[in-house]
Amino acid sequence: MSTTGKIFAAWGNPRGVMRDQMNAGDIDGRALTFILIAGILLSIANLPNAMLQGGLTDDAASEPAAALIAARFFQVAIGALALALVGLLVAPLSHLVARAFGGVGSWATTRLALSWSLMTLVPLALLSGVLLAIGVASDTSWLVEASFLAGLAGQLVLLYVWSGSLAEAEGFSRTWPTMLIMAAIFLALYAVLTLRISA
Repeated sequence: MSTTGKIFAAWGNPRGVMRDQMNAGDIDGRALTFILIAGILLSIANLPNAMLQGGLTDDAASEPAAALIAARFFQVAIGALALALVGLLVAPLSHLVARAFGGVGSWATTRLALSWSLMTLVPLALLSGVLLAIGVASDTSWLVEASFLAGLAGQLVLLYVWSGSLAEAEGFSRTWPTMLIMAAIFLALYAVLTLRISA
């Protein structure tokens, strides 16, 4: 099965696909590959939102095209690197939390669970970015709203797949307790970010 096929299969059966990923070997190599590819593609998917926020196109008329293209490539590279660094911090933390609840996985399988879960987010993130770009360019509000819904669906898919993948990687018999803990972490992070932005 192709990587794209595995991504869509993971939306329905994250534990089964994660089991196949662990059995395929070279866990560290594939974890690094997945997180770098996901970082590049997620950064590309975020470009329309960054442009809408006013970052790269404010001076589009006065900036040469080559400079704008270089800036966009730089933004994608920084986004990929940032995601990889965040993954290096989040994966060990999720492993420590899982161990506190009786997890028996390894550092490597936890890294694979996170990086693979980020890969499964890519199609919905790209769809959200395309819808936003078309919606803004054509001044179509329902496409902008559809972009928001696609982004929200992507976050839910990430929560679901990462919970199932982490449960499989850590040897838990049930997924729902992992999902509840992950949802609580997501909500706490969202609350912190919201308070910091509003402050």
